[in-house]
Amino acid sequence: MTNRHFGNVADVWKHLVLCEVLTLSWPQRYAETHAGSAVYALDGTGPEKEYGVRRFLAAAGASGPLAESAYAALVRPEVAGPAPAYPGSALQAMRLLGESVDYLLCDTDPVSAAGLREWAERLDRPGCRVEQRDGMTALEEWLGDDLRPTLVHIDPFDPMARLDGGRSALDVAGLVAEAGAGLVYWYGYDTPAERGWPLGRLGELTSSALWCGDVLVTDGTGATRSDGNLGDATTPGTGFGIVLANVTTDTHVACAGLGEALMTAYDGVPLPSGGAGRLAVEVIAS
Repeated sequence: MTNRHFGNVADVWKHLVLCEVLTLSWPQRYAETHAGSAVYALDGTGPEKEYGVRRFLAAAGASGPLAESAYAALVRPEVAGPAPAYPGSALQAMRLLGESVDYLLCDTDPVSAAGLREWAERLDRPGCRVEQRDGMTALEEWLGDDLRPTLVHIDPFDPMARLDGGRSALDVAGLVAEAGAGLVYWYGYDTPAERGWPLGRLGELTSSALWCGDVLVTDGTGATRSDGNLGDATTPGTGFGIVLANVTTDTHVACAGLGEALMTAYDGVPLPSGGAGRLAVEVIAS
C-alpha cells in the first residue's frame, strides 16, 4: 500500500520507541495489525524525509542515546546505502528479533502482503505468518490462550474504523492490554487539545497501567497558534505519540530518555514549511 508518510518525523518517533521496546522485552511472539510494506524506496529527497529520518541520523551523530539506539543501527545503513531505502516496522522487527520468534503480520494490500512474505523467506523467518486481511480480526484469533511473552504493534490509519462489524483498532488495543500482552499503540492528532487522547479511552478498556510519549510540533518559540494538519506531520499544532502497556519500568525510562534526546536534536531546526520549529515531548502515565 502506498504510504507517502514513511520516514517522516512521526515515523521516526514511532520506530525509535518500537525498536527500543523490542530490544528490551525480547518477546517470543510479535504481531502487527497494520504492517504496511516491508521496505520503502528513498528515491530522491523530500522535505518530510529530510526533516524526518535524514535529520534524525544527522543529529544522532556518532555517540549519545540517539546514535546508540537500535533504531539508528537499523536504518542508518539502509538510508546511506547505494539504493537508499527505509525499512518498515515489520522488517525492523524481523531483523531485531530473529528466527526464533512467531510473527503475525497483517495488511489488506496484496502488494504489501507479498513483500512481507518475500522478506520473511529471504531472512529465513519460519515462524512468520502473513495475513492479507483485517488485522484486528486476525490478531484476536492469533492471540488465543498462548501464554508466551507477546508484543503487539497497532498503527491504525483510522483508530475508530470497524470492518464487517468487528472491533476497532482502539478496541483491540484495549483487549491486548487487558490480556497482559505488551502493547505499542501509535496515534496522531491535529489539534493540541488532543494531546495524549488515547489514554482516556484505553483507560476505560483496561486496568493495565499505560505510558504515553506524546510529541507536539510547535514553532520556534514553542507555541502553536492554530490547529495543525495530520496529513502533514510537520505543521505546528500537529502531534503524534506512542502508548505502551505491559512493558517494564526500565523500558519507560529508556523511551523517555530517547524522547528528551529527540527534543534536543530538533530544537530550532527549520520546519519544511519554513521557520524554526521544535518538538515538545511530554511523557504521560496513567
